Amino acid sequence: MKNTIKTFAVTVVAAVLLSYNATAQSVASRLFENAASVMLTHSNEKDNSNALSNIHPRAVEEFQRSFRDVTGEKWAKTSDGYFASFTKDSVQTRVDYNRKGRWLETIRYYGEKKLPADVSNSIKKSYNNYSILGATEVSFDNDPVYMVYIQNESHIKIIGVYQGDMTEVESHKRVQ
Repeated sequence: MKNTIKTFAVTVVAAVLLSYNATAQSVASRLFENAASVMLTHSNEKDNSNALSNIHPRAVEEFQRSFRDVTGEKWAKTSDGYFASFTKDSVQTRVDYNRKGRWLETIRYYGEKKLPADVSNSIKKSYNNYSILGATEVSFDNDPVYMVYIQNESHIKIIGVYQGDMTEVESHKRVQ
């Protein structure tokens, strides 16, 4: 059962994150720029307070309860619901809500230093000749899924980590 859940979680997260379809040459150089532009894209509202009037009140309340120390978040309405995005302590965060304002998931983008030690150590042990570029953490239940971007001289890989188990999600040969 655990393997089924792990496979499902990593597959879902990989499908969502890889739907932006970056090429091998651009993954390393544009990893965080792409993540930031996707995450921080918001409606054409010039004033976030005006944008809040279009957001379900439950989403705003849940956000404020869960992220009490965050200010300056950007809100947007999507076809499936709403999201808020913000950056705090070098971590870019996007929080998604459904049309009824209920929390769906939280996606965080950060560098190696913010990656939990057990995840980082596990990857370094299995991929000892690779360096960690950064990570995307997706939480939709109590156990987050980590998509860790690693590279060496010849390859760029994305490693999915869920409940301590690792799966190689994608591998690209680097163009020299």
